Amino acid sequence: MNEKDYYHFKSMLNFALRVQKRIAGISMEQFLTDEERQDLILYPIGQVGEHASNVSEVSRDKYHEILWNPIISIRNRVFHSYENIDMRIVYKAALEHIPVLISQLQDIIDTEVVAN
Repeated sequence: MNEKDYYHFKSMLNFALRVQKRIAGISMEQFLTDEERQDLILYPIGQVGEHASNVSEVSRDKYHEILWNPIISIRNRVFHSYENIDMRIVYKAALEHIPVLISQLQDIIDTEVVAN
């Protein structure tokens, strides 16, 4: 893996960990009624997608188990259509999909060697 992709994988992991920390113990009802909490989740989720969009096609193909299109799609929604975001989908992504992504990213980072 090249240095640039490695950086983006690490950044995705760091932002995903922020999401996981910020959603812990929060019910959907709490999330849906707390705009500050929504903002605290939306920024790092958007950043996960931003870094995913910068990963090379070679690495995306190699790590096809990562749901690249949905991750990038949520980023586009966060950054370009903020007022049209379904917060239920954001909550579900944060609670169900982010932990899986964290595990995938950690495995990749732990096993990859950065090529110079």
